[in-house]
Amino acid sequence: MMKFMLPWIGMSCAVAFAGEGIAWRNFDAATFPDAQAGKKLVFLDLEAVWCHWCHVMDAKTYSDPEVRAALRDGFISVKIDSDSRPDLARRYEDYGWPALVVLDPVTMKERAIASGFQTKKEFLDFLADANGQQGINLPSSGKASTDGVLTAEQKAKLLDKLRNHYDKSAKGWGTDSKFVPWGNIEYCIRFDQEGYATTRKMAEDTLTAGTGLIDPEWGGVYQYSTDGDWVHPHFEKIMEYQTEIARAYALSYQAWKRPADMVAAEKVAGYLNDFLRSPEGAYYTSQDADVVRGEHSAEYFGKSDKERRAIGMPRVDNHIYSRENGMAINTLVTLYQTTAKTSYLENAEKAAQWIIANRSLAGGGFSHDAKDSHGPFLADQVYMGRAMLAIYQATADRQWLDRSAACANFAIGKFKREESRGAGFLAGVAFDDAPPPVTDRDENIQTARWLNLLGKTTGDEQFATAAKHAMRYLATDEVADSIYSFTGGLLLADEELAGEPIHIAIVGKRNDPAARFLFEAAQKHPSSYKVIEWVAGGGDSIYPEIGKAAAFFCTARSCSTPKFEAQELLDSFAKR
Repeated sequence: MMKFMLPWIGMSCAVAFAGEGIAWRNFDAATFPDAQAGKKLVFLDLEAVWCHWCHVMDAKTYSDPEVRAALRDGFISVKIDSDSRPDLARRYEDYGWPALVVLDPVTMKERAIASGFQTKKEFLDFLADANGQQGINLPSSGKASTDGVLTAEQKAKLLDKLRNHYDKSAKGWGTDSKFVPWGNIEYCIRFDQEGYATTRKMAEDTLTAGTGLIDPEWGGVYQYSTDGDWVHPHFEKIMEYQTEIARAYALSYQAWKRPADMVAAEKVAGYLNDFLRSPEGAYYTSQDADVVRGEHSAEYFGKSDKERRAIGMPRVDNHIYSRENGMAINTLVTLYQTTAKTSYLENAEKAAQWIIANRSLAGGGFSHDAKDSHGPFLADQVYMGRAMLAIYQATADRQWLDRSAACANFAIGKFKREESRGAGFLAGVAFDDAPPPVTDRDENIQTARWLNLLGKTTGDEQFATAAKHAMRYLATDEVADSIYSFTGGLLLADEELAGEPIHIAIVGKRNDPAARFLFEAAQKHPSSYKVIEWVAGGGDSIYPEIGKAAAFFCTARSCSTPKFEAQELLDSFAKR
């Protein structure tokens, strides 16, 4: 499918559509001093470029003269795209977009927070009430877990939530909004390998229902559906949903070989390459829900490709962020491992090379955008670090493992939170002109999983120690109890840190076709928790040099006899 880009694909939402008459600004060194000098509060509108209700807020509420006057007279007004500031997005994400926040000019603490679209009256009442508020306290973690593992009671509660919050009628987890929760799916796949048929059915039925959120014309997956079913979608296409959901379908196919799952995964991947891939090979961020900003687009997305193009194209946000590219790269590698299509791996490497060339920071880390006002951010390190580790698993090229390790060292040095403050890793670094960064649960789950697998791959104990530091935050009752139904990610992190990955070692020379065939076969092992290495053997190696290419397949308890044929190795996977 040909890409179709319009001249406005990269326009700033704040500049182009926020409405005249409001002096929007970003956080800068003068924001809070100006507010103090003018005896004003600071109002923050944290929006999303792709967000329908943000567009409605711009068009209806902010266009009203009384609203503009209230903001002008009583507030310094800040408007920020949440995708551009992962630290602020993590601080306020529970409120949805737009998140409307009033901050004290002296303490920078929240006076009041409103969630989502507000009518003129609602918004004016919110602003008036904020003047009389003394402040609210956002949740913050307390004392860290001592050993960094879930207790038996915590794990039992999380498993009960996984089972009991499943909607047996409409399928999926939760009863209002429906989407494919990738952490739950991956955990169910892992759990099924231990013989639990119930979790397999929950995952399979959710994946089947979830295909209703895949755009039938262009591919790509809509964010979610409302009304407790799968047929009332919100049409925005966000990178995290594209990549993590496509990966969930691919992992399901690896494990259960359902053809529909592979079709779904590749349909989403096709959208990534047709609509969100830049000419240089890196990936853009998202596509808007609306073809006309602020107007519902259900009728538009019910049309054919030709009919849609005749009307126009929803805007693509062409920012190239490290975080989103890390997500895309990791999924492309999973698709390569699942299908053996080299184009997926080539696209993953090309995107990674672009990010390295254009977003690298001294010390091994990555910026978010070309220039960050308040970076660096943890998310860019985690997702790019995970992506480079994935490429290493698929290529055995040591440069990717070294880059992942350098990125991990950068993240540990920049974002590790003191044990006395609750352990874990902060979403960003502190600045004097913006609210402080928080420790985010989901980012710490990904951090723990990446650093743990990196430690298992390199044998470097410092990464295992850092992974445990993230888990000491996650394993507190406060954090574990905060998860309602999407418990799979934390359960995966806990099990991975407590156990050993599948380990597949290919012994043979790099120019030996037989070794290459074995290495390619190793990619097809269905576990998402695995280490694949390609070594020469002999000498100081734990693997013997036996005169021809061989593969050893190891679990936590045993290693196989050497396998000399790719099919023999694949057959051994099925037996375990």
